[in-house]
Amino acid sequence: MTNSNRRSFVAATAAVGTLGVAGCLSSIEEWGGGNGDDDSDTESNGDDDSDGETTPFHYADPADLPGETINSFDTLDDWVTLLDEGDFEANEEDPYSGSQSARLTAPEGTEYAGIYRTISGGTDLSDSNLSLAVKFAEQDQLTLTLELFAPNSNIVHRLRRTLVGPNDSWTRVDFGTTDVDGNPDLSSVREIRLSARRRGSDSGPIECSIDDLRTAPRPDTGKVMLLFNGTLQSHHEIALDHLSTYDFAGVEAVIPEAVGNDSNGRLSLSELDELAEAGWDLAARPRTGSQNITDFSADEQERIIEQTAGWLETRGFEDGAGTFITPRNVLGPTTRELVQEYHDRALRYGGSPNALPISDPYNLGFFSGEAGATTRTYVDHAEAYGQLAVLHFEEIGPDGMAETAFADLLEYIDAADVDVVTASELSDA
Repeated sequence: MTNSNRRSFVAATAAVGTLGVAGCLSSIEEWGGGNGDDDSDTESNGDDDSDGETTPFHYADPADLPGETINSFDTLDDWVTLLDEGDFEANEEDPYSGSQSARLTAPEGTEYAGIYRTISGGTDLSDSNLSLAVKFAEQDQLTLTLELFAPNSNIVHRLRRTLVGPNDSWTRVDFGTTDVDGNPDLSSVREIRLSARRRGSDSGPIECSIDDLRTAPRPDTGKVMLLFNGTLQSHHEIALDHLSTYDFAGVEAVIPEAVGNDSNGRLSLSELDELAEAGWDLAARPRTGSQNITDFSADEQERIIEQTAGWLETRGFEDGAGTFITPRNVLGPTTRELVQEYHDRALRYGGSPNALPISDPYNLGFFSGEAGATTRTYVDHAEAYGQLAVLHFEEIGPDGMAETAFADLLEYIDAADVDVVTASELSDA
């Protein structure tokens, strides 16, 4: 069992006893495949509680988080609205911590909501990573960009994160570096900018609350995780051999209903055993078909989550069962509450690396491992700034990422000064 307060899996075991039997499965799209950077994979009706109930979200006490608060937003005197884009105001309703949070809003037709603050004489962030508490509404998806001007507006260290839920509920963003303009001197950061933009839609207002901006000492060595989605045979037939060359271990997102379907190119139970013996984590990836998990009632969500975790645990894959791979990437507040009960961490599309140390293990973001130069750049950033880069793969071989390109990428990672880790190893990070 993980450290979460899980319920008994006896009923789940009985319910899923036949899930390993091959059946009539369609293509990977039915199972919610995709790297997550396609907006079609992250659509949601925004209704996380189909039965009308709401679930309280218990977010972390800042006192238990790594690092220290550098801005609590209990006063907004230091911040200014960016170029009159949107509004910025105190919000005393449901602050993440302290007496209030800050709320950014922008009406329909406005490109973004943004704020900035200047720091006379600069501040030293050269050995720090940043995290922020965020709660957004009105939009199902949002892109947050944090920019550090070091020391001026021509030299920028940019950190960006795509959020695909839970909306209307607090979560933390561990900001990873996405791009760098010039040669920033992070020992002299003189301006911080934050902007919130729509993603997946051009319409509707923007509303985003923020709180508890924190710094934490970055580790000396960054980390890379190799995440394989879809329970596909090519992960065993091709990827396993290449990873073994470097003594790397991956994370396989296991859809229990798919296991044993040879005609559809799915992994068998014995192949999963071989991955586990090679040190791989076998993580929980529930089947939701063409629907987001948020489309189901709270009771149905719990049944899906419990059964998938129980299937892994009863087959000896307990370490991997602590990790939840979000189907179709959309996570709502009820889903998150349930995932926290049955799992130790959750991954979904984020479009960037993650800051280390982690302040929110249920908001770990991945990005495509097949994005060529961008993928390699994010590995470089993980190395340079002590961050976690989670690379997402599906088919490897003739019908997906070319085997030669995959092999070249692993060689590139091996040459970088990073540790390749599994999800369960993050608990020791």
